[in-house]
Amino acid sequence: MKNIGQKTIDQYLEGLKIENSNKEKIVLAITHLVYQRNQKVVQFETESDKEKGAQFLRSIDEYDQLIKDEIDKILKGEKGPTYDF
Repeated sequence: MKNIGQKTIDQYLEGLKIENSNKEKIVLAITHLVYQRNQKVVQFETESDKEKGAQFLRSIDEYDQLIKDEIDKILKGEKGPTYDF
């Protein structure tokens, strides 16, 4: 079984050469996704049912892919998400 743990935004950005303007866009785009992913990790860590645990693992993998996709879109210059405050 792979080692599952919470991740920070900086861990997703490690090794990427990102301009500050893009970094700001990326942080805004992935903050909520990283939070949701980390909540799934907490649920996985406290789950005793193996079947539900497997569902959390799949969800964590899906969030990792969503985060990677958002970063890639912004680095390619595609329009990032908009937010209403």
